[in-house]
Amino acid sequence: MKQLQLALITLLAALNFYACADDEPSLPPSQPTTTGADGAFVLNQGNMYDGIAGTLDFLDFSTDAYTSGLFLQANGVQLGDTPQAGVVYGSRLYVAMYGSNLVWCIDAASGRIVRQIAMPSPEGICAADGYVYVSCNDGYLARIDTLSLEADAKRLEVGPNPAGVCSANGSVYVAISDGYNYANDYANGFRVVRVNTSDFSKQAEIIVGMNPNIVQADAQGNIFAVCQGNYGMGTTEVKPEVWKITPDNSASTFVPATSIAVRENTLYTIYNYTNYTTNESTLNYRAYSCETGAVLKENLLSLNDLPAAPISIFVNPDDGHIYVTGDRSVYDYNSPGYVYRYAPDGSLVKRYDAGSHPFAVVFK
Repeated sequence: MKQLQLALITLLAALNFYACADDEPSLPPSQPTTTGADGAFVLNQGNMYDGIAGTLDFLDFSTDAYTSGLFLQANGVQLGDTPQAGVVYGSRLYVAMYGSNLVWCIDAASGRIVRQIAMPSPEGICAADGYVYVSCNDGYLARIDTLSLEADAKRLEVGPNPAGVCSANGSVYVAISDGYNYANDYANGFRVVRVNTSDFSKQAEIIVGMNPNIVQADAQGNIFAVCQGNYGMGTTEVKPEVWKITPDNSASTFVPATSIAVRENTLYTIYNYTNYTTNESTLNYRAYSCETGAVLKENLLSLNDLPAAPISIFVNPDDGHIYVTGDRSVYDYNSPGYVYRYAPDGSLVKRYDAGSHPFAVVFK
């Protein structure tokens, strides 16, 4: 589901929620926009177990100004517990707040609250065809109408502990992790559910590897699902790997990775794997061809400027700059972390001071 190092925090998050601000009136509907030209939002998860709330930061590309705690400054209230993912759709940013059991709808220009939408333990989020789709840890996919800003009464059952979602090919793809069933090797996961956006119905169940969580699409409509394996804690070790799903629903193993980002037809990866039985670790950064799986760049980032404790990787669709979020050190979930920005050639542009456990970058 997520990196094992977050498991205790995530389990606790499932049992709690954060009290948030009142709803505000809805605005005109969001429309799809090109992202990545104006800036990037950074979601810092904080640490609910130690009472550290999540935060929302913003990096303005026109000035290179990094604003910490944007949400708190704009609204006078904390963001909440365990932000998982976000998506910019039209003029709004939608943020899935796992521990707070809600989705924030935020004006992307000002950071001010537009509305809060109740949602049980939301995790993955994407947008398509006038809706924002949200995977909920209770086993359902929900959708929010971007005109009314109301969640559909209908929720679609997809499977235990759904995680990442993405849209492509007139569909939404949902990774089914069965992430809390580690004692039984995530037996009820091993699949990505394809949902038709035209009628919000289940279209297919596609078999993939163990414990899928991240899903992303390339320019050709191929889907890449990161399957995290069992962290070396099963009877037989199952290492992380990416599966590739073609538009006709064929699926096969592709490359090793624990975090991915896709831009056009290039797959950018972090392989940050620890076998928690032997405590042996491996870390590398690579770029692959989405078509063939061939390695395009063996050492993606400058070897002299690597993050100390990387979490996730993102690539700006506008200019190809690479962003890696990271903690200050391994197993330090409380101290402020960093966002590393690299040029397309892998050279470090700048390191920004972020909040506690920076988890996601959302381009505007």
